Amino acid sequence: MGYLRNNNLNQSTILFDKDSTAYKVSGESGPYLIFVHGVGMSGEIWKPQVQYFFSNYRVITYDFLGHGQSQTPKKPPTLEDYIEQLNSLVKTINITSFSLVGHSMGALISVAFSLKYPEKVTALLPLNMVYKRGNCAKNDVINRANLILKTGEINNIDQTLDRWFKNKTKHHQMQRIKKVRQLLSDTNPQSYGYAYKLFAESDRHFENKLSELKMPVLYLTGSDDPNSTPEMSNEMANESPQGSFISIDKEAHMMAYIASEKINPVIEKFLKKNE
Repeated sequence: MGYLRNNNLNQSTILFDKDSTAYKVSGESGPYLIFVHGVGMSGEIWKPQVQYFFSNYRVITYDFLGHGQSQTPKKPPTLEDYIEQLNSLVKTINITSFSLVGHSMGALISVAFSLKYPEKVTALLPLNMVYKRGNCAKNDVINRANLILKTGEINNIDQTLDRWFKNKTKHHQMQRIKKVRQLLSDTNPQSYGYAYKLFAESDRHFENKLSELKMPVLYLTGSDDPNSTPEMSNEMANESPQGSFISIDKEAHMMAYIASEKINPVIEKFLKKNE
């Protein structure tokens, strides 16, 4: 159950850039490593990765638009808005190159950012990314997003957690699932709905574009992820010039959080190979 490489991590101070993006920088030396979370989460979800990597990297986590402590947008944000939020943060911290890890919606943002600013990304790891989902699955997500926007409530949290944490019932796993439930419950429903709807509509945004990715890319997903399938990751890897993919056995959508002891070494090996 342990995910700690170093127990001496002091709690990083929450900082805000000029656009009111909440972020943290952990670690004092090494290459920069940025993590982008998914819908309904915040930068806190990357705690297992921060604790694992901060000794050898300068790790940056942040809350994307309308999530965590970042500013809530006044109108539905576009994918471009999420890209430029990250770009503004990078400029604030004054870094020119970094490795980029994104999960789910964060994977979409990371790939979109890498296509627009390829000179800034040295290595890219999209985790549990959706690609070319079928119309039925797409419409299901859009309908859920519209319901959230209509009711002002994040519905079906239990069903969401069942998908995200398939067959995870041990005590320490249930404690982490409880944390994710709290993050979902605390998210602004309007911001959640905006992001979730964009998430549903954006997976074909990269069709015929992945061949333009100039950096090494590792697509990671879990064998038990019903929506971000190994087949999707394999297809994306085949379309990316320096693409590869790995499916983690018996893990689902939130594998980076619930099974970080499996995921972190895979991320680390890829980063070291491409430094």
